[in-house]
This record gives sequence, structure tokens and C-alpha cells, in this order.
Amino acid sequence: MSALRRLALGFPVAWSHRRAFHFDEREAPATGRYFVEWDPGHGVYGEDWDGGPFDGEGVLLSGSARRYHPIRIAQFALHRFGVWLDSGDPAARRDFLAQARWLRDAQRPDTGLYHFEFPWSKYGAGAGWTSAMAQGEAISVLLRADTLEPSNGWSAAAIGAARPFAREIGHGGVVWRGGDDVFLEEIANQHAPHVLNGCIFALWGIWELQARTGDAGLAGVVASTVATLLRWLPRFDTGWWSLYSLMADAGGQPHVATLKYHEFHIAQLSVLAKMFGERAFEDVAQRWRSYEERHECRRRVIGSSLRSLPGRFFGRDTVAGGARA
Repeated sequence: MSALRRLALGFPVAWSHRRAFHFDEREAPATGRYFVEWDPGHGVYGEDWDGGPFDGEGVLLSGSARRYHPIRIAQFALHRFGVWLDSGDPAARRDFLAQARWLRDAQRPDTGLYHFEFPWSKYGAGAGWTSAMAQGEAISVLLRADTLEPSNGWSAAAIGAARPFAREIGHGGVVWRGGDDVFLEEIANQHAPHVLNGCIFALWGIWELQARTGDAGLAGVVASTVATLLRWLPRFDTGWWSLYSLMADAGGQPHVATLKYHEFHIAQLSVLAKMFGERAFEDVAQRWRSYEERHECRRRVIGSSLRSLPGRFFGRDTVAGGARA
């Protein structure tokens, strides 16, 4: 991501950004459009998907090193599936299936895991790290692929991708447990930063698979995660904005969400309210929406971004620099 875009994300000059979301109770799970939408373009809030780059099989590559990024591949697939449903564009269908095939074939057969072959130093994750978010989004892709090409290994791969949800992080899984609390970790290592959007994306995948299969183990993880989110949402609420994660830098500066991810949170909570019939999720979504409309809250977001600059410059917002959950 360019420095200019990072600056624009941290210091927005316009507050009109919104994130579209969908939930239709009449649809069978994992057959319709995904629950949120992404912007595929190159703008401030875009994902840089338009125009690639892609490998020879049409699979999205990311970064200057042109690596495979399981989360971005899954999200691009879900975006193109929605385009295909809306327009019938055969190119969108081809794009979707190319990503789905990669997700089917790149899964480790012994564990069901996707590994990221590059480090994420901010969270103390070395090359080979794993992610509940990647597993859950892959499940959502693979189940939709099964609606297009049944009996092509998609269902088995979706079930395989769910296997790490049966294990805690210390035992090769992607689940953090603390007493009755269960959190699905976007960065599944011992530092457990508790990234809110990543947990919810992961939850959606196993909810869809559980609805399809009736698996009792998955049902338990879903129920425990929903209960934990309901208990923990106050921890992500500063009273003027939402937190991206529960990690704080070495000086105690919290990890405040950018407008882009604050909007993701609002959309995700609105979906959870409909998905699980829990009005409390919608209440928080509306409260967080109200923060966007208040000039005092906007000023505090900008102030928080300014206060975080020294920590980012000196690396104090990284695990190596003293950041902690």
C-alpha cells in the first residue's frame, strides 16, 4: 500500500465512505451473494484488484513480490461471485472458479490450513503463519463453488478448511480460548491480537458450513464465538470509535480502526444481528454509525492517528517493539 493511501486512510478528509452489506433469510446459506462488498478499484478504499496481477491460471497475486495471499484470493473470489450473480458475466464466473480451485488445491492435506509464506512483523508472525479469517473465507468460497460445479471436491475442501477450528492455537489450530471465551484469530499465533473484523469473517464461514452439514462441533464453536462477541463488544468501543484489535502499542495507545474498518465493523454487526437474531449487534452498529456523524468523534479519530505516528515510526506498535494484546 502506498504511503499516500496510508495517509488518506489514517486522516480522512471525507466521511462519506460506506460499506454495503447483504443478508437474505430466504436464501440457503452459501448460495447467494456474500455478506459484505468490497471495492475492487485503486481508490483510497479499494482493494487494487482491477487489472491484476494474476498468475497463468488467473489467480490473484499480491504485493511487489507477487505472492499468493489466501485472504485476498478468497475475498476477490467472493466479490467476483457477486458480480456473476448480478450480471451473468462469464468472465466473473471464470475468475471466481480460478480462485476457488487455488483454495481447494493450496490447502494442506494433513491439517486443512492455508499458510502465508511471508511474515507479518507487526503481529510477530513469521513466514508460515495461519489465519482463522483465511480458513473461514475459504469455506465461504468453496461452498459457493459447489453450487456451480457439484462433486468437484469443493465440499471436501470446505470441510477440510474447517478442521483448524476444532483446535486451539497452541495445538495447530486458529482458535483462542480463555475460560468461556472463544475468539477466532486472524493472526493465529501466541500473541493473539483479537482482530474484530477477522473474527467475524471467520465466523461466517463456519456458520455457513454448519448450516450445510449440521456438524455439532462447528455449532458449538459458532455459539461460543457469538456469545464472546456479545460480551466483548464493549472492549472494542472507545465511546467515540471502534478498535481494530485489542492490541495496544508499547505506550498503551489503542489500535483504533481506520474509517475503512470502522465501516466494515458496522456492516458486519448488522449482518450478525440478522444472522443470529441478536438485537444487541444492531444496537452497537447504530451507535458506531452515530460516531461517524459527530464532529467531536471525527476529531478524536484524527487525534488518535496523530498520536500513533511516533509509535509507528519507531516500531512501538509491533510485537517486537512492545505492542501487546
